[in-house]
Amino acid sequence: MMNEILELRSGQVAYISSLMAGFSLSIAVQIIRGKDQRLVATVNYLLFIVTTLLFLIALYIDVSISLRLVGIESFTEEALDAIGRIRNFGTSAATSAFLLFILSIGLLGWLKSNRTGIISTVIVAITLATIIVARNMIVGLDF
Repeated sequence: MMNEILELRSGQVAYISSLMAGFSLSIAVQIIRGKDQRLVATVNYLLFIVTTLLFLIALYIDVSISLRLVGIESFTEEALDAIGRIRNFGTSAATSAFLLFILSIGLLGWLKSNRTGIISTVIVAITLATIIVARNMIVGLDF
């Protein structure tokens, strides 16, 4: 359970979440500026907004816990369990946002043309399959 504290202190989830929230919001703004009124543009915009908000949830949780734990070196088992549960909520939000971000990228191709949409969808499907296989391999590691 001490890995939770080490992960938290590395700040990686917060760092990546803040970057990705900015990227997602920037893309959403660009979709609005394009003034495309098609349903695919609206859905894509909404997906990027949800992605942004999920990344912000993950960012808030990690930063809030980090600030609360500054200076604490020793943790009870109950505290570690509570931190793990709270971080699980945040990392689940970040993981969901990451997957939505990838799906939204695939949907962007449809704003250009049907051909580009098909190609981007295939590339995203391959990317998601690769991520799922890699994640299962990582989760299955025995230490």
